Amino acid sequence: MNDNDPTSHPQGDFFNADRFHNDLLNFSKQIAGCDKLVRMANISLNQIDARIAEAAKIEAKAAAIVDATAREAGRVAAESASIAVADMMGKMAAVTKEAEQVVQAINRSRGQTGLWIAFYIACTLVMCLLTAWITQRIAKSSAITPEITESIALGEKHEVLLRKATDKERKLINEIIARKPKSK
Repeated sequence: MNDNDPTSHPQGDFFNADRFHNDLLNFSKQIAGCDKLVRMANISLNQIDARIAEAAKIEAKAAAIVDATAREAGRVAAESASIAVADMMGKMAAVTKEAEQVVQAINRSRGQTGLWIAFYIACTLVMCLLTAWITQRIAKSSAITPEITESIALGEKHEVLLRKATDKERKLINEIIARKPKSK
C-alpha cells in the first residue's frame, strides 16, 4: 500500500480490471454460443424448407397424374365400352387416394416441422436466459468481498464519529490531516 497515493486501498485494487475483462470474455463466449444455436436453427429451417419443396413437387406430380388420368378416362369413355370406363375410374380413384395420402403427409410434415421449430427456438431462448441468469448471479455474488464490507462498515462508523465531533475536535482532526508525513 502506498501512503502517498490517495487511490491506494489496503485490500488491493477495488476494481480488478483483469477479472472484469475475463468475465466480459466469458460473457462474449456465451453470446457466441447462443449465436451458434441460432445459426444451427437457420440451417435446420433450410433443410426443412427443402423437404417441404420436395413434397410440393411430389404433390404437383400427383396432380399431373390425376389430370392425365382424367383426360385418358374421358377419351377412353368416348371411344370404349363401359368396361374400359370403369377400369379407368378405378385407376383414377387409386391415384386420387395416393394424392390425398401425399397431401396428408405434407400437412403432417408441416405441423411436425412447426412444432420442432417452436421447440428448438424455445430451448435456445431458455438456454440464453439461463446463461444470462447464471452470469448475473456469478457477477453479483463476487462483486463485494468481505474485506470491502468490513471497510465500508468502518467508514460508516468514522462518519458517525465525525458527525458527533465538536468544532474543536474537527479543527484538531483537520490539523492532523494537513500535517506532512514524517520522513524516516
